Amino acid sequence: MRIELRGVRKRFGRAEALRGLDLTLPAGTRAALVGPNGSGKSTLIRSLLGLLACEGEVLLDGRSPFVDRLETARRLAYVPQIAPQLSATVGEVIRTVALTRALDPDRIAALARRLDLDVEAIRGRPFRNLSGGMKQKLLIAAAFAADASLLVLDEPTASLDARARDRFFALCEAIPPETTVLLCSHRLEELQQLADHVIALEDGVVTYAGPAADFLAKPDRKAMELICA
Repeated sequence: MRIELRGVRKRFGRAEALRGLDLTLPAGTRAALVGPNGSGKSTLIRSLLGLLACEGEVLLDGRSPFVDRLETARRLAYVPQIAPQLSATVGEVIRTVALTRALDPDRIAALARRLDLDVEAIRGRPFRNLSGGMKQKLLIAAAFAADASLLVLDEPTASLDARARDRFFALCEAIPPETTVLLCSHRLEELQQLADHVIALEDGVVTYAGPAADFLAKPDRKAMELICA
């Protein structure tokens, strides 16, 4: 999925979270979104997903996520940084995702098993009562099962142990080359393994947009400050 931003701005009262962003990412780009807290990363993600109205144009394969909501939503998948506090059981969550996405529920369960999560053993438990790692594994499995054209990953391994992170990276290797991936992460290993492109934000402005290798090879410590902030 091709991403185009044209003069994208977002204000919250007097604070300007995004300041006229212009950006184009071709389909199949593996982009890491980095920047300190308050730089505009979350605002940008929510705008791309059609969850937060903004000025300017946001286009996904030429369609607006605000105008063509149903068409674009079908082609998006999102792993949030903070899991929603759902009272529904694990089984109900899987069933709802499968119905909404026209998926076989077994596909979600199979991907969860690859992350060492046995959904059959926890099918009757409320989602909100799971551990942070369990929630994250289920959300990853549901997102990866969707075969989305745009996969947005916001700190996807924050609650995973080392073994689960390795398995997550293995799942990422199987993402189709035409799928666009937008990764928001403070982990250097994730940028090195998953990103071919970096978008750096500071105070709502793009300060770098280009190859990940060039960004990570910067002689000063600015790049590391943006990643680890």
